[in-house]
Amino acid sequence: MKYRLMLIKIGIKKGLASKYALIFWLFSSLISLTVQYFLWQAVLTGKPNGEFKQTISYLVLMQLLTVLFPKTSYDVNDKVRSGDIALDLLKPVAFATQLLWESIGYSVVKFAVIGTVDLLVCLWILNFKIALSTILMVLVTAILAYLLYFELELLLGTFSFYTYSIWGISTFKEAILLVLAGNIFPTNFYPAVIKKVASFLPFQYSFGAVGMLAQKPSWSLFIQVVLIQLFYIILFNVLFKFLFKRSVVSTVIQGG
Repeated sequence: MKYRLMLIKIGIKKGLASKYALIFWLFSSLISLTVQYFLWQAVLTGKPNGEFKQTISYLVLMQLLTVLFPKTSYDVNDKVRSGDIALDLLKPVAFATQLLWESIGYSVVKFAVIGTVDLLVCLWILNFKIALSTILMVLVTAILAYLLYFELELLLGTFSFYTYSIWGISTFKEAILLVLAGNIFPTNFYPAVIKKVASFLPFQYSFGAVGMLAQKPSWSLFIQVVLIQLFYIILFNVLFKFLFKRSVVSTVIQGG
């Protein structure tokens, strides 16, 4: 626990060190919220006001998750290119554990500066009327979504050992998220075919599924989402450990 707290503090210091970036993200977030508000107000003209409120609150929540979720693949890529990963591997804490707790510390800072604003806007749109059970469901699935996204980023980061640059891979990932994750458009606006495909893939369970629970909470949906999230978290963790072990050995042989 001592190491974890230390790593969280390192992540917090990293976040505070980039205070101008945080301010920029905050203003970008506010501009994005304003644009989305008027855009969806025009799109949903003639629809019940409740549907508009649900859509906007969903999009605000997706923006909040996008801001908080770590970009671990870039961290791995930077460490591989600079050679700092050699020092990280000598530490008494597993490499993935180091990245996770540092990312949590950084996310705490981003939540304090940007996330609080997004959360207040979401609650204001819903007139602060949200059931305690819904908050619990969203909180649990959001934490699991964070871990799932972290594991996905770790998995992508292992390609750095072979390509030394994952810009193209990350761009491809963002394109897939754009179509299948539901973090740009609510999933209920998707065609039936894309909905079906997305329901079997992990991307939706990092974003859209959390928003669906916030919109239409039910314990059956909650259990389904949690089970699928846990399945993919375990699967990606096993895949990462397998690939990372092979990648590190390969790097040692090549790099000396």
